Amino acid sequence: MVAPPCHNFFVGGIGVKFVRDKIGMVIILTILLSIGVPGASDTKTTSFVRSEYSTSTDFGEVTGIPFVWQELNGFCYWATLSMALQSIGVQLDLAQVLAVAGIGFTAGYVRYEDTMILVPGSMFRQQSTLATIADLLGLEVEFYLDTDSTDLGPLYSITMESYNVSWTEIDGWDDAIQVLKDGIDKGFPVEVYVNLQNLPSSDYDFFRDLGVTETAPSHSILITGYNETSGTAQIMDPGIGLFDNPTSFPDDGSWFYEINFTSLNQAWLGLYGTTIIKPGTGVTEDFDRDLASYIVDRLRGDRNSYAPDAEDVFFWNFGSNAFRAMAADLTEPGLSSFMDEFDEYNLRTRSVILQNLGFEIETCLTLQYESYRAAIGALPSVLPDLDLQEFVSEGELALEHFELFSDNSTVNVPFYAAGQKMMTKTFEKIAYQYEYVFDGDLESSVSVYEEDLVEIQSHLTAIANAWDAAADALERALQSGGTLIPIVASSSIIGILVLVIVFTRRRSSM
Repeated sequence: MVAPPCHNFFVGGIGVKFVRDKIGMVIILTILLSIGVPGASDTKTTSFVRSEYSTSTDFGEVTGIPFVWQELNGFCYWATLSMALQSIGVQLDLAQVLAVAGIGFTAGYVRYEDTMILVPGSMFRQQSTLATIADLLGLEVEFYLDTDSTDLGPLYSITMESYNVSWTEIDGWDDAIQVLKDGIDKGFPVEVYVNLQNLPSSDYDFFRDLGVTETAPSHSILITGYNETSGTAQIMDPGIGLFDNPTSFPDDGSWFYEINFTSLNQAWLGLYGTTIIKPGTGVTEDFDRDLASYIVDRLRGDRNSYAPDAEDVFFWNFGSNAFRAMAADLTEPGLSSFMDEFDEYNLRTRSVILQNLGFEIETCLTLQYESYRAAIGALPSVLPDLDLQEFVSEGELALEHFELFSDNSTVNVPFYAAGQKMMTKTFEKIAYQYEYVFDGDLESSVSVYEEDLVEIQSHLTAIANAWDAAADALERALQSGGTLIPIVASSSIIGILVLVIVFTRRRSSM
């Protein structure tokens, strides 16, 4: 008997698969996008060119913004950020955004109660990461939140405070639309976070067909204009075309469309989450040193860089140590400890949970791989004054190991059946033995495929070793370039938490 497929769907910023109802860490599974060849951009300019815009008493529009497509489900936040940055003259393509933000070089691993998950850099403390970009590039970033509008508001408030990120509290639609209009009237497009099922594009019909209402995946879009007379806003949507099979770039311009104010109000996640990026003082004088130092600490998993105020949080591991810690848990004792949290479920449900664990890990490794591959390729164009040949060579050694676990279908196909790569294949087989052969005896089930787990552990350890070697090489490049050492963490990286939102899983019957 074949084990059932792991059902999931992903969009924009959140993946939705299944719920663990026990109390513990609840982690967003968010998505990355694959990046093309990075363009040559001058990140060291201190002169920002604002896009042309026109305003009137009831109409405003920012024009001339290049469109950036997600390509892989979930990098909506970073694709939208690239568009917003380019609108003010900071010519960073997506790969370069992932490099400057350190996204590709950032990873966390959580093992706590019923949570055992790799947290890829694309979903790790997004707002705080944007604050880091702002510091490096000398930009001004404005965050707006209505933390009283929904039950999730207090959670967002706590999360932002833990990031040490400042935001402005707004109250409902009237404040939110005024912020949007003010931003556009001054020539700045506005990034907002929305529920997909309220967007008018037919690309998201399948969410509406599924009856997705309250617990919807969130998505980042860029609003570039508004019209009070017609009661509409203009959207640049990086997710259009993403769910075609195969996915294809929407060269018909369908990524630019209007949304009426009623739908926008419903879509704006109740929190009216809004980001506006403005020019500031320009790139920091020590940009090379600061960025390279930051990346070194991300790769090595320096806890002062990731979590300076929470170094005793034992259930987090970072950087290269994230892969080592996950490898250590993918053993019979580690899996038994994890599965002990689900004793209240029946055998069928526990088997699905075990199988889905492999799917979750594969998904997150796919996201990490795509961001890492893109960032490594882009960093030399961001730091052209440093000799990064050794860094790239050492870092690329991780790619062949990542590829064994990575499958873009896990993030692009709405109802993907796992089992195509090493991780999901192994967990499918273990889950089958667990349910149908050994009647819930996990030790016996794991023993059948112990060699497969050992091989998985070896590849994860190889990734960790490559990250450490790349960090060493980047540090040497800094020394050769005459940059002051020792390497220090960027002072703007504060806090530990990733964005947390409750995501849902359909329970099997007890």
